Amino acid sequence: MGSIAKKLTIFSFLAVLAAVITGCSSHTFVQGESLIMPTKDLTAYTGQKKVVIVDTRTADEYGAGHVAGAVNIPTEDIVINVPVKNMLTSKKKIEKVMGENGISNDTLVLAYDSNRMGASRLLWSLFMYGHQNVKVIDGGFDAIQGAGIPMTTDVSAPEPAVFTAREPSRSWLADMDDVRKQAEQPDSHVILLDVRTQEEFAEKGKVPGSVIIPYETNFFSDGTFKTTQITRINYLEDKIYPEDEIIVYCQTSMRAAPVFVQLYEAGYRNIRIYDGAYLEWSSNSDNPVEMPAGGAAPVKKNAS
Repeated sequence: MGSIAKKLTIFSFLAVLAAVITGCSSHTFVQGESLIMPTKDLTAYTGQKKVVIVDTRTADEYGAGHVAGAVNIPTEDIVINVPVKNMLTSKKKIEKVMGENGISNDTLVLAYDSNRMGASRLLWSLFMYGHQNVKVIDGGFDAIQGAGIPMTTDVSAPEPAVFTAREPSRSWLADMDDVRKQAEQPDSHVILLDVRTQEEFAEKGKVPGSVIIPYETNFFSDGTFKTTQITRINYLEDKIYPEDEIIVYCQTSMRAAPVFVQLYEAGYRNIRIYDGAYLEWSSNSDNPVEMPAGGAAPVKKNAS
């Protein structure tokens, strides 16, 4: 390629980038405290009062080694499987689990996982019950190990606390009726965001009108979240604006949680998770399912 052609190619790229960035500036993104904590900052909070580090992995993983001082709240402790898998647990159960692990209403919760989902699911669950003083450790357990943060196999025995949950917030939750309304009477300012893979769409279909952006696209290859600027550019390119109402779903609502965190971090606020997710939607024969062109409709299964 000649020097003139190279210059033209670079100029074209910069022009496109400038246009996208200008698009970002034409929308109002909320500026707020970050929900995602860099791994390097974790050690500054270890042992502090009114701070609880939460390992959201399984009990076996926790037992094999965890951040010194961390308590263990596996995802299974904050979900129920009725009417379908991985639904938000009850107010009473959240109060019990948080209290037993030394978490009160004025506690800063710092959560990590090893699957890019568990910590975000805990964050969303706490948001649902009125506790927003919570952060996700970027990169999870692998990043923590890589940073050389001290580990232990000692089981923490925190002093019990009182955690008083509010009633579940509709601000962060969508149900099947909300999704059906959008599927049947589309509103241009409401986005159904399907964060499953294209392969899942091909096999199982999707809620009609949904935009598919797989949840993996929100992460760098090392498992850390993409930057706010990259996130805004990516979602604006897909015509998903901060002024829109965004309803996020996956198969069982687990992958939706980190997308919730990433969008919130980027300045989106009108975000709700469809907790019943596609598992609930596709199990109801009254709900329409959109398949790829030429795709065969999936067989309906009972989700219970």
